[in-house]
Amino acid sequence: MRLHIRFHLEEAATLPVDHNHELLGLVYRLLAASDGEFARFLHDEGYRDSPESAKRSKLFTFSGLRVEASRRRVEGGRLHLRPGPLDWFLASPREDFLTHSATGLLSVGSAVQVGSARLRVDMLEAMPTPTFAERTVFTCLSPIVSGRHCPDNKTHYLRPNDPLFSEAVRENLLWKHRVLHGAPPTDDRLALEFDPAYLADPRRRGGTKLVTFKDINIVGAFAPFALTGSPALMETAWNCGLGEKNSIGFGMLDVKHGESAG
Repeated sequence: MRLHIRFHLEEAATLPVDHNHELLGLVYRLLAASDGEFARFLHDEGYRDSPESAKRSKLFTFSGLRVEASRRRVEGGRLHLRPGPLDWFLASPREDFLTHSATGLLSVGSAVQVGSARLRVDMLEAMPTPTFAERTVFTCLSPIVSGRHCPDNKTHYLRPNDPLFSEAVRENLLWKHRVLHGAPPTDDRLALEFDPAYLADPRRRGGTKLVTFKDINIVGAFAPFALTGSPALMETAWNCGLGEKNSIGFGMLDVKHGESAG
């Protein structure tokens, strides 16, 4: 499930193009405004698939601030915004996370601060999880990240045309499903295929997007794609995010309406 939040920017403002860190701060401020202990648990601990496991997940993701092209301009790594509406999406399979996020938003007053932007809260809407077909076509609301650690201690980020990408995100989703439900889904099939025409377009940079988070460069896939296989794993991707680093704003997806089945 996810929340759709409509903000209104009353005065022009400037944010970093990559404003994941600013939005992550907002997430935890909203949670703390509702339940400080829950915010602390999620920030410091998170969820795991077994008591012995060191690997943990926060089980949420979020989009960037979404604004129509005519009211945004990028210059020198900064995003210049003109007044008007902005949309933000926040997703999690955890009802407590969504409840605390909504309660926190309602309790902080009529506006929130994201960097230098003061955003009036105009709308808060709960969006149900859609029904997924055997083959469902999606678009990215934020880049999908899958990394491999190299011997030199650096991370190699898979590109959309890498044959390892599909299986990497499937394995990650299986782990998230175990974290959520304590077991794998009955149907564990999943194949990801990025739109080849989109990747071939020279304007699309091979369907990749570079995002800087706290001075760290992260490369993600940003292209339309189809998932074929388990609807349960698609639901996990919808609610938790696809790929890695979901809790800092990566891997949020949306259904490409009108192309849900093939």
